[in-house]
Amino acid sequence: MRKSVFGIAAILLVLLCITLLLSLGAGSVMIPSDVVWQQVVNGFEGENAPVSRILFDIRLPRSLFAAMAGASLGLTGLLMQTISQNDLADPYILGVSSGAGAGAVICIVTGLSTMLLGYGVYIGAFVGAALATALVLLLSGRNDNPLRLVLMGIGVSAIFSALTMFAIYAAKDEAQVRSAMFWLLGSLTGIQWKVVPVMMISLAVLMLFCWLYRHELDIMLLGSEEARSLGMSYQRLQRMSVIMASVSAAVVTSIAGVIGFVGLIVPHMARRIGRPDHASMLWVTVLLGALVMVVADALARSLFRPEELPIGILTSFLGAPVFLWIIWRQYAR
Repeated sequence: MRKSVFGIAAILLVLLCITLLLSLGAGSVMIPSDVVWQQVVNGFEGENAPVSRILFDIRLPRSLFAAMAGASLGLTGLLMQTISQNDLADPYILGVSSGAGAGAVICIVTGLSTMLLGYGVYIGAFVGAALATALVLLLSGRNDNPLRLVLMGIGVSAIFSALTMFAIYAAKDEAQVRSAMFWLLGSLTGIQWKVVPVMMISLAVLMLFCWLYRHELDIMLLGSEEARSLGMSYQRLQRMSVIMASVSAAVVTSIAGVIGFVGLIVPHMARRIGRPDHASMLWVTVLLGALVMVVADALARSLFRPEELPIGILTSFLGAPVFLWIIWRQYAR
């Protein structure tokens, strides 16, 4: 990698650290940055115990999770755009989001969310995402055409979306309906330390996969015929990438709900400020995705305080205009 890539990564890392620090003060109760810095320097121990608990037990795990979730969604979006050869692809193009949503909503409206040691929603969402991915791979068969994969994903997504709406329509308890709808909007409310290691492992595995296959992913951009002529097993890598992207997106969705557009816009932003090869894009996308998500989470906590805006709504508001701009820019030619 050139020095410019390291320079870009260094700048993004510094910005991310500063943003993480500032985000700890954002919320229903604003905490001055000097107080936050003093708490960080003192290891979140000091005379003001309530502030220490707010920062360490509530906001720090949430901000760290937001950073890792943004990095994971951004990297998953990059992976999906590579294997589908479509710049408009995102982590949920294969029905992962719809499958996770259906699984979580069914658990909520049937009361299963209170069972399974309190992890019912997480388990339901992950199982739904896994079923959607398996169905897409099954329907795609041995055909490695990226268009076929995308179209199968759209069809499977429609099936699970209909199942979600039916589950909400059939629900008898209004509280369960509100809970299901809130989950579908995406939210980082209630993120605790126990989910941070899960997100960390998921992101580390995804980054390792992208790094190990960085050269093969570059070759995939040439197309299936060119990849085969170079001796690469195109379909095998395509299926492996689909599974990795789906699992990573399912982890985020099962914990935080549906958070759209991050995986779509972050790779585009990364391409504009970095090099197009995956060895470089990996680091730029991870840092940029983390930065975008931390900023979005801080805004979601601060814009309407003491109320909190679901982060899925905010990312859609910010991402939809970028999506339209991408389409206009590509087809204006």
